[in-house]
Amino acid sequence: MNPEVPTPAPEKLPRVLTRNQLTAGLILLTLIPFCLVVVLYVTLPAFEDPVLPVEARVGPRAWPSDVANDARVVPSLILKNPTNQDWQNVNLSINEQFHFLHPQTLQAGEEIFIPLKFFHTKGNQYYPPESQELKLLTVYAQIPSGARAIAEIPGSELTDY
Repeated sequence: MNPEVPTPAPEKLPRVLTRNQLTAGLILLTLIPFCLVVVLYVTLPAFEDPVLPVEARVGPRAWPSDVANDARVVPSLILKNPTNQDWQNVNLSINEQFHFLHPQTLQAGEEIFIPLKFFHTKGNQYYPPESQELKLLTVYAQIPSGARAIAEIPGSELTDY
């Protein structure tokens, strides 16, 4: 007994992509999203972040407080919110390398100070104020409108008082 394999009729054959059709499909699948991103980048307007009106200076401060028995005078960054609005998510950066996140809301008119040794890199190396110059201070904060406001202050403007 010889079973014969039936041959399907030509109209019943499954459709198969040729090598060229598959290559063209994969290229299009890659290029279409890329082209959409380029079109969005070219057509959407660029918005500037609002400028944060902040008062900042560098000077000596007693840490942890003036009245503490174990207080030490350390170089600190003194930061003041001169506006009548509270700021959320206050982030500070020294030389675009050392960062500090202020954990609380900075109230309107409030002044805080942060010892410079509290700033650290993502690899947890602390800022050495005695051996590295403070060239640029960047302050980021979320203002009540929900926008992120930025202030960039050159180190030459952060004079000791």
